[in-house]
Amino acid sequence: MKQEDSRFSRNQTVCIVGLGLIGGSYAKGFRRLGVQHILAVDIDEQALKAAKADGVIDEGYTEGCPELAQASVVIFCMAANTMIQFIRDNGHFFKPGTLLTDVAGIKGQTGAVIQEILPPGLDFVPGHPMAGREGQGYGMSRAEIFDGANYIIVPCRHNRLEHIQQIEAMAYALGCAHVVTVSPEEHDKLIAYTSSLPHVLATALVNSEAMSSHTKYFVAGSFRDGTRVADINAPLWTTLFLANKENLLYEIQRFTESLQEFAHMLRQEDAADMTDYLQKAAVRRRELVHETHSH
Repeated sequence: MKQEDSRFSRNQTVCIVGLGLIGGSYAKGFRRLGVQHILAVDIDEQALKAAKADGVIDEGYTEGCPELAQASVVIFCMAANTMIQFIRDNGHFFKPGTLLTDVAGIKGQTGAVIQEILPPGLDFVPGHPMAGREGQGYGMSRAEIFDGANYIIVPCRHNRLEHIQQIEAMAYALGCAHVVTVSPEEHDKLIAYTSSLPHVLATALVNSEAMSSHTKYFVAGSFRDGTRVADINAPLWTTLFLANKENLLYEIQRFTESLQEFAHMLRQEDAADMTDYLQKAAVRRRELVHETHSH
């Protein structure tokens, strides 16, 4: 157990707004930890009923309500614009001193906008767990998606240090291996490469004209691994891609240039340069895996 993990209090009420894949995973992760009281808000009554039946939430609500005042931590697992509207409509329900955070994949100006509309006494610390799996919805949620994951904290200028530390402690308690703090601009630039671009490539692979009903007989591990994230929540990812358009276009251009470089080596039958290119990738990949699992 990390020292930061031990700082996370199980004796509190946590509220999760949005009980889909990520929100449900938080609920299951908190229940696994033994958190005393877990609330959830979601317009999907079936998701709330399922979570209640699973024993991972204690109460569920389809809209904001006075019971939200019980929460000391609120995690928004929804699109940024929906979260902003929820805070506008329901922020008055939260008691002073409550810590709010999110999981939005693109930060942009979201933190600054929310700081402007927060009722007095509330603190919003943007976050982004680098955790997920195929599919969508509560039924696909798992506590284990946090195990060994990275967690990004994107503080705002006015955040209280103890609240930033509280999010860090929560991430480690859930099972995350690394917690990193960055600015919104740096976050969105890096996410365009490490998250958005791989989703674009996976969907391009399965949307290729080469895909047919016969293709499945020629699929092995490399294709399955490379296309895992093509099982995508299309409306959510469309919003994320458009919200980070310039950074993503830049990464698509850089990747296109890398592909063209390889195509040139192939066309010229340049075995020496191709071998160097592949060996460089192999070394980088091994270093990445070693660094990821050694801290």
